[in-house]
Amino acid sequence: MKKMPIKMFRSIRHTKDFDVSLNYDKAYELPPGIPSHKFAEYSVSGLTDASEKYAHRNLSAPIKANLHFSLSRSGIIALDRAEAVIEITEWVEVPKKILTLESNITNQNSSFEVGLANSTTDSNENLSSGSDNNSSTPIDEGNVQEIIAENVLKKRTFRVPLKVVEKTTGAGTILSKELYSEAKNRLEALDKKDAERRKTAELKNNLESYIYSMKEKLEESTGILTVSTEQERESFAQKLSEVQDWLYMDGEDAQANEFKERLGQLKAIGDPILFRLSELKARPAACENARLYLDELQKIVNKWETNKPWLPKKRVDEVVSQAEKVKAWLEEKENLQKNTPVYSSPVFTSEQVYEKVLDLQDKVSSVNRIPKPKPKVEKKTAEEEPASKGKTTSSESAPNEGEYTETSQEPKAREGDHSASANSSDLDPESHDEL
Repeated sequence: MKKMPIKMFRSIRHTKDFDVSLNYDKAYELPPGIPSHKFAEYSVSGLTDASEKYAHRNLSAPIKANLHFSLSRSGIIALDRAEAVIEITEWVEVPKKILTLESNITNQNSSFEVGLANSTTDSNENLSSGSDNNSSTPIDEGNVQEIIAENVLKKRTFRVPLKVVEKTTGAGTILSKELYSEAKNRLEALDKKDAERRKTAELKNNLESYIYSMKEKLEESTGILTVSTEQERESFAQKLSEVQDWLYMDGEDAQANEFKERLGQLKAIGDPILFRLSELKARPAACENARLYLDELQKIVNKWETNKPWLPKKRVDEVVSQAEKVKAWLEEKENLQKNTPVYSSPVFTSEQVYEKVLDLQDKVSSVNRIPKPKPKVEKKTAEEEPASKGKTTSSESAPNEGEYTETSQEPKAREGDHSASANSSDLDPESHDEL
């Protein structure tokens, strides 16, 4: 297999800025959808300025532009760089040396005699050796007499880099305002159609899913048998079958609004049945939770009387009153619900029970957050202040008197000590005499 070239060089004769385009040779072999056989375009500038700069010089050849292309491993060809080539010829003065040679007869004769003495066989060889010696005689640089400048025609080449700018072609070309507006409108129209198509498919899928799920519940769920009559179930099943037949026949090409309308008709019949079924379990659970909270609230109110006596009695009475109202409402609704058939609309719902309890809890929390009031500090009157000052001075003088009495008693104690020591000294000699 022939190796693919990596670099490519092309030279053209040109004096102005130009554009370079790369095209496919056989446009008919391109795959469909490609609008043009041109796949790259470049703008080369700087050649005009270079041509004007060197136009007055003696050009030896037309100005050329060299283009250097490269081929990547992916098979993509690109213009890497470009340069202008200007060749000129000019007369240049070159210094030339003129030399004069003086023959040294003495040296030549001596060399010739030496050649004759040494040669014994061939005279021709002696002559050649003598001539070689003469030719190898060094030239003395001191023999130069003058230097003459000589004009020589020389050729010079200038290479000027050119600026290469890649242009966008094909699908990436910048659109004009008219084309941009047209393309934008086209895309918006396509987006609108896609959104409508997705919405239609979603509504159709929802309708189909609702039909299958409700048919399954009517056939298998025992709870639906409890909260609905036989006539209601038969009517609903017939309606489901009619919509299902329409869905797979005339509804294949129906619009989104038609699917939405059919689904609304079915839900108007099926949702009340499902709601009664869910309330059959949720309502008793909500009533039980409400009773537990009312019992707990009674304990909370009793603790308030002992632990938080500062709570306003009016606010506490409001909580108790609202709790009694909730309890009475709950008992009333439960009695009415017992006398109402299960397949009829419920008298009250679990959501209503939870709303009543939440309102009561909010009021209890607001009362429970009332802080304890700070104790009041009584200010002293003007008459009480002098009396208090007198008490403080008397209390301060009492310790001083005590100190004075203690100091007065100290000399007496010391005198007692001296007398005791004297008595002991009197007794000591007697004991000594006995010894």
